[in-house]
Amino acid sequence: MRNSIAHGRQVAIRTSLLQFGATVIAALIAAIFGWRTGVATFAGGAIIVVGNGLFALRLFAEGVAPVRNALRAAYTAEVIKWTWLCLALTLAIAVLKLPFAGLIAGVLVAQFAFWIALIAIR
Repeated sequence: MRNSIAHGRQVAIRTSLLQFGATVIAALIAAIFGWRTGVATFAGGAIIVVGNGLFALRLFAEGVAPVRNALRAAYTAEVIKWTWLCLALTLAIAVLKLPFAGLIAGVLVAQFAFWIALIAIR
């Protein structure tokens, strides 16, 4: 029997690494269209990777906990992730004025890598 909390942490780490790898590859490919596009693609992917990392850190922070605490941790983790996502995308689009196509490409690559990782990594 495996420890579900430890296994969940391992899956979160592997998933984040896969997302980061996909983001780096996408950014290198996007750099063909200019360095700003490459940076924007990396930033978009990094925003998703960090958001999912923050979610996992909060979700698994307490370890084994009663159901009520685990559910509260999941809700809190989701709020943290979405707050990060909104702030980081606002910064990238409005303040840094990164190319939108590259930014969204990075977001999509990292998110698809996340979904693939959840299927492939068990």
